[in-house]
Amino acid sequence: MRLPLDGGVVLALGGGGMRGVAHLGVLAELEEGGVRIKGIAGTSSGAMLGALWLLAGSAGAVARVRQFTSSGVAKRMPDIGGEVSSAGLAGLFQRARHGVALLRMLTAGHAMSVERFLDQVGFFLPDLTIEAMPRPYLVVATDNGTGDEVRLDRGPLRLAVAASSAMPGLVAPIAWNGRRLQDGGAVGEIPVAAARTLGTPVVAVEVSEGLPRANPDHDGLPRAMFRAAAMGWQELRRRMLSEADAVIAPHVNHLHWADYHAVDESVAAGRAAAREFLEGQLRAGG
Repeated sequence: MRLPLDGGVVLALGGGGMRGVAHLGVLAELEEGGVRIKGIAGTSSGAMLGALWLLAGSAGAVARVRQFTSSGVAKRMPDIGGEVSSAGLAGLFQRARHGVALLRMLTAGHAMSVERFLDQVGFFLPDLTIEAMPRPYLVVATDNGTGDEVRLDRGPLRLAVAASSAMPGLVAPIAWNGRRLQDGGAVGEIPVAAARTLGTPVVAVEVSEGLPRANPDHDGLPRAMFRAAAMGWQELRRRMLSEADAVIAPHVNHLHWADYHAVDESVAAGRAAAREFLEGQLRAGG
């Protein structure tokens, strides 16, 4: 279906950790293709990178991410998930990082303090309000007490992005006007409905993790339970995407949320997916 791109689009940027860097490739390609971004609704890394792009532009945003991944900041990020993909000493080190992070979760409740997490958000974003953003912008988080989707369109930018990105186990829910907010991906991983409040057409960008591989005869209880939960998230994701006017899905679903080495791969995947979308729109126009 051909969309009326001449008037611009609203983007719904989904969460996905480092997979979300693909959003920057999508945004750069749309911008170069003459598509105006009228507004952005983001969840988790989609909220972070959407805000960074609005404030720094494509080149500035990618440069900031590269600065983060090459700094000691990224290396100090706790690793609380993912498979051990390396062999030898590298694999041993990866297992040790998993163990230390999990031990901290068991003893302290979370792998990172709220203060440290806010400092990391501050590495990317300046201290301003959502109302001061140059274009309509909205952040999606989850109410930890009720499970409701919460849409933040005013107030401190850093705090809103931190709330949307507060992954359970990584950091405690963020206090916001009497509520405790956590990762928006719990109920609104791809914020299509929220984006529609900013205008139309809505183009969703999906950078979710693929369904983990199964080995039914050998998977332990934690992995089997996680995979079952991932099936539910996958179905919820399909329903959200069905409400979008179009979907751009960069090929990054194989990456782990903390694959800090994959910046160039993610940006290139975002560009390729957006280019395919624009070419499809041209063909649909005859």
